[in-house]
Parts: sequence; structure tokens; C-alpha cells
Amino acid sequence: MNSAVSDHINNGLYNSVLIILFSILFVGCEAPVQGTHPPAELLPGSSRLSDLLSDGGLAGYKKATEPPVFSFPDDHGPHPDFRNEWWYVTGNLDADDGSGERFGFELTFFRFSLTPGGTVTSESAWRTNQVYIAHFAITDVGADQFHVAQRYSRGGAGLAGATSDPFRVWVDDWKIDAASPNASWRLAAHEDDFGIDIQLKPLKRPVLNGNAGLSRKSDEPGNASFYYSISRLQSSGTVTIGDLTYAVTGLAWLDREWSSSALSKDQRGWDWFALQLSDGSDLMFYQLRQNDGSIDIHSAGTWIDPDGNAVHLGRDDVSIWVKDYWKNDRDDRYPAAWQIDIPSIGFSLDVTPVMADQELTTNVKYWEGAVDVSGQAAGARLAGRGYVELTGYAEH
Repeated sequence: MNSAVSDHINNGLYNSVLIILFSILFVGCEAPVQGTHPPAELLPGSSRLSDLLSDGGLAGYKKATEPPVFSFPDDHGPHPDFRNEWWYVTGNLDADDGSGERFGFELTFFRFSLTPGGTVTSESAWRTNQVYIAHFAITDVGADQFHVAQRYSRGGAGLAGATSDPFRVWVDDWKIDAASPNASWRLAAHEDDFGIDIQLKPLKRPVLNGNAGLSRKSDEPGNASFYYSISRLQSSGTVTIGDLTYAVTGLAWLDREWSSSALSKDQRGWDWFALQLSDGSDLMFYQLRQNDGSIDIHSAGTWIDPDGNAVHLGRDDVSIWVKDYWKNDRDDRYPAAWQIDIPSIGFSLDVTPVMADQELTTNVKYWEGAVDVSGQAAGARLAGRGYVELTGYAEH
């Protein structure tokens, strides 16, 4: 899950983007705005990803108010009439050499509009009203190391962007793309000491979350997103750590959302689970948290059976208990183990991070990490892997 802001602009990532980019993009400077780490003095940061999803400043943008009519593969591409969207890929990979090396990865691209309307007419290739930010992380399980990088750029002059035909989204040389509409996707990102280059082939069709793809996040009209997932992507390629490159295979998960608003001022963050299970089924559930710590009624998810059929899950269908916690060196406390019960499906699952510290300390702080799953389904043993995202916990 993740995206944008309010009329008076909340503190956080979007505010930081405005500080850096609004003056540069529209006052006439034509130097590129891009890099791995924004200037610290311009990026106060925010511990709350929910600050990016507020419900103000929507004039001129489309809103997610009714279930959409999806069209694939077109909807894999951008939706510039909406204020924000993201392409979110996570996965677990194993080395093919029998060494037992295992890796988790996240590569996420965010698009933000600074003004309504998908394009800016100008003689300058540098002018744009689109900002792209990408987060990349690799969990090296055997070495107990977590590698993180961030990039950002304007959506002009070829520095960053997204297209539908052919499908491509990129920031610098980080990218997800396809050579043709029905081809496998390629995901690639490299930093100095870590990188990934894999092919993604869907094993299940896209699943529409919420009400036929309309995912309500609060009672306010328009506080929703259009949301679909591809819950199983066969993955093969390479992972690079330092001087070593591993041939790898595994499974990935794609989450796609676009909206112009999502959360209310009473909501603090969420716990998002994306689990791929040994019986061939998949589970996505996001537990929205109110400012007072209570669970929001709009928490929801989807169970996807082995044949790709989807079952909607509401808040009362799923019970989640936190079994352990982890603290970072700033004394922020995150949940670190869970029990998930879904009586209607017969699931009782234990979810455990493969390593404790998988916190992304980009200009927005959140925990996103690889997990293992064990438990049972209707009395039969069950295992699995997945990813968990935790937002709104960092206070420092």
C-alpha cells in the first residue's frame, strides 16, 4: 500500500518534494532534480506514510468513488488524472547454486502530481508537473544485512516516467518494463554494492481488491483507491551483493494503486500483509490503525485460492495478534511477529520476519520486510513466505 497530501500541505514526503521541486520545476531552473539522497536540510522527513494520503487539495483531480472498469495491460501504465499512484513489487528469492542463500527484495515506484492535469505544455523538456520517487531494498538473509536506496526525479527530459504502450516505469536506470504488451516484465535496479535484475512472469491473473477494485480507506467520499494485485509472479534472474552475483529464482507480488486521496485525519498508518502459501493460495490484508491505536473498520483484504479466484475479507473476518516487538536505535517500536486467524477459511498462521531490522530510513520511515509463514489450514500443515509493511510507527 502507499501516496499524496492536503490544501495546506502536511509535513512529510510530499511537502519535501514541493520544497525541492516546485520552485525548480516552475521558476525556470532547468538543471535536473534527481539523485539518491535528497539534501538533508530540505527533507525534514516524516515517520507517517499516512501524511501522504490526506483528503485535501483535490480540486481538478479525479477521485476513486465508484468501481472502475479495468483494462489490462493498459492499466499497468500510468493514470495522470489522479494525484498519485505506485507500482509495488516485493518478493523472496533463492540462489540456484545450492548454497542456501536467500534474498528478499522491494522495488517501488511512486508518481506524484504537483498540479492537476497529466501534462505541462512547454518548449522546455525539463518542465513537468510529475515527480517520481523510487525505493529499493534487498534483504540478505544469510549475512543478516539490509540494503536500502532511494532515488527521485522530475518526470521530464527522460529522467523518470511511466508509459502504457510499451509498459515502462523508471527513475534513472531503475525500471520495470516489458518489450511487448503480453511479454514478461523485467525488473532492474543497481546501486554501488547491491542490485537486482529479474524477469517476472504472472502465474495468476490480476485480482481486484475491495469492491471490484475500489478500495475504501475511510468514510469520506473519495478516500479510496483503485487497487489490484498480481499475487504470484514467477521470478528468475540475478541478485548482486558486493562482488558476488547469484542466479536466483522465486516468487514476487505486485500491488498497484492509484488515487487522489485515501486516508482520513483520524488514521495513522497500516500493517499490510502479502503472503504466498504452500497450498497455492495467497493472502493480502491491510489493517488500518486509528490515531488512538484502534483498528479501523475499513481494514480489508483478499484471499486468492490456488485457481486465482478471489474472496473479499473485511475487518471482522481477520484477527491479528502481535506476538513480539522490535526497537530501532531511535527507540521506535515495531511489531515483529504475528498470529493471523481467519476462521471462515480455516487459517491459523504465524508470521515471522526473516530478520528484525528491515526498516527503510528514507525520507519517509517505514518497515518493509521478508517474512516466513507457518501454521495450518483446516487442520493441515501450511507454510509460506511473504512481505509485511508497517507504517506510522516511527516517531523519531
